[in-house]
Amino acid sequence: MAQTAGFSIFGNTGRHQADGKSSKFNLKTLLDFSTLQPRVQNHLKNVYTCLLGATLCATLGVFLSLNGWLNYPRLAVFASMATSIWLFSIDFNARTQMKCFGLMSATALFTGIYLSPLINLAINVDPQLIMTAFLLTTVIFVCFSLSALLTKNRTYLYLGGLLGTGTSFMLLLSLMNLFGRSQLIFNINLYLGLALACGYILYDTQLIVERANNGDMNYVKHALLLFIDMVDLFVRILIILLKNSQNKEKKSNNR
Repeated sequence: MAQTAGFSIFGNTGRHQADGKSSKFNLKTLLDFSTLQPRVQNHLKNVYTCLLGATLCATLGVFLSLNGWLNYPRLAVFASMATSIWLFSIDFNARTQMKCFGLMSATALFTGIYLSPLINLAINVDPQLIMTAFLLTTVIFVCFSLSALLTKNRTYLYLGGLLGTGTSFMLLLSLMNLFGRSQLIFNINLYLGLALACGYILYDTQLIVERANNGDMNYVKHALLLFIDMVDLFVRILIILLKNSQNKEKKSNNR
């Protein structure tokens, strides 16, 4: 595993002083980003600000769809693909940055629209599942992002090959399950996808830092990468919570 710069999170903690008392928790040490260049730190602020904006746009898309104003989830899938491809084809500069931000916002809005059937299903089963999935997604995303940012050596970049292989294996399982309809394959795909989503958060975060070090300051595209990771994580967590809730309901009905 990678050695992390911030995992002296207790500063001198974990060691007992001569008087037998342990030192206090040091939050500043946990959030010490001094290993990152100032321009990279500023770039990351822009990235996470855009990520917050994309999350709000996706939430708006879910709201609009659930209220019947833009309830076209299948069309939204193709629309999100089109806007994201358009975004990645544009050269990022001072003149195009607002256009790029608009395309990212549109992609996030369409993403919320095509997620609305899953959100609606979860609301019908148990409305609390939505907030639980969102909170779990946020906690996991923040923890893995901090782990990637506080690592001095960009060792998580070596996950790229493993993540690519895992994604190809998931695609193969999905194609197999189109014909077999196996619950076992579905579960393997679901939990493997959850692990890969966490891995992609580590990988993409360090990839963004590395690209920023090399002069790539396209914070809109970088934010979209993290947004895709976050949505993938949220969807899988929500599906797992739905499965568990439905299994509990079946067991209670069989008693």
